[in-house]
Amino acid sequence: MTKNSGNNQLRVGIVGMGPIGSTLAAHLIEAGAFVVPCDINRNRIDQMKKMGIRLEGKIQKEVDVTEGCYSVQELGRYDLDLVAISVKTSYLRDVTTQLSGMTSKKPFVMCVQNGLYNELEIAEVVGEDRTLRMVVNYAGSMSNTNSVNVTFFNPPNYVAALTPKGKAVEKQFAELLTSDGLETEIPDNIQHYVWEKAILNAALAPVCAITRLTMKEVMDSPEGLELAAAIIEESVQVAKAEGIEFDEDFKRFCVNYLKGGGYHRPSMLVDLEKGLPTEIDYLNGRIAEYGQKHNLPTPVNQSITTLIHLLESSQQERTTN
Repeated sequence: MTKNSGNNQLRVGIVGMGPIGSTLAAHLIEAGAFVVPCDINRNRIDQMKKMGIRLEGKIQKEVDVTEGCYSVQELGRYDLDLVAISVKTSYLRDVTTQLSGMTSKKPFVMCVQNGLYNELEIAEVVGEDRTLRMVVNYAGSMSNTNSVNVTFFNPPNYVAALTPKGKAVEKQFAELLTSDGLETEIPDNIQHYVWEKAILNAALAPVCAITRLTMKEVMDSPEGLELAAAIIEESVQVAKAEGIEFDEDFKRFCVNYLKGGGYHRPSMLVDLEKGLPTEIDYLNGRIAEYGQKHNLPTPVNQSITTLIHLLESSQQERTTN
């Protein structure tokens, strides 16, 4: 049963029904939004419409799914207020371009992804006035086609529109999620939290992918801990050059946070094993890019990025052969 509905019901399309998109959809549906899940995996959408979405682990709930589509183009059939993009960053440009071709009402578009400045790529296509950014602080893995094992949620999430024209949608979206227990706030400067999340991901996800170890296994190793700390140190310096200031305890906070990751296998490791493109260019790669912009050396981030690219190429060759 939904908690609220009516003429002001928020109408949301969610592109990408992996762990992030599915968890988001479940909370929005239960909170009373009209939600259209979208995924190119036809079986996933069919199963969700038949069996609903099930969340297990740190968050537990079951919700019915009445709508669903298999392509971005099909979202054009719905009169949507907002489209949330939760696909991997390597597919961001394709999805955004397809959204720009909608002939019906032009919805707001929200980046729900890891990485730095992804929302600017969306704004280039749909315009700043229709672009929002979300920082997600939960994670999980698909238990099966329609079920997510939520491994952690460290509240709150954050959401912000790029311009005042998106403030009404921003507010309604945050209130809906918070009302259903997925606490979401609207910060004064979301880039602070974008960088914080990016640094945390950059410090451990690629190390897990390279070593094939879980977060706990890396952080329990002195060598793994030292490498993660070196990535954090470089990244904080680049963030500072970009005008993002962290307090003196931030680096210690990052290490303690990552130590609490448990036996979670980051999505970068899963993608690498499946022969899929990773998000490395939007994390360590982008940190190195902005380091170059400010004439700051980033040898650790650059080396990590190169190693992941080499592993991507090798794994893709094995998959195709």
